[in-house]
Amino acid sequence: MLISTIIGVLFALLGLALNILGLGLMASVDQPADPAFASLLGQGVFAIAQSLIGLIGGGVIIFGCIKMMKLQSYGFAFTTAILAMIPCISPCCLLGIPFGIWGLVVLNDPYVKSSFR
Repeated sequence: MLISTIIGVLFALLGLALNILGLGLMASVDQPADPAFASLLGQGVFAIAQSLIGLIGGGVIIFGCIKMMKLQSYGFAFTTAILAMIPCISPCCLLGIPFGIWGLVVLNDPYVKSSFR
């Protein structure tokens, strides 16, 4: 889960940088108020917001994975596994679902639960 989230955060950073660069290039073009241009500008803002949500979600998941590896804060580790399965929050949504389920199965093991205490 940690490695897939790190990969997702790196892609979110790349997407954020490219969207900011593209938005800046579109804004610098001297164009009249064209509906297609305004549509592209709106899509750029949406893409930047989506990248920021992925970065924030990825940061929380990475922090939770580190807590999980150190056997600290069972509740936060459990929440992290659930967050990894949510496609809009998890930066690597296709890999987040199976790894999140795997994390929940492992966290529900009685031996693992007792290790957190």
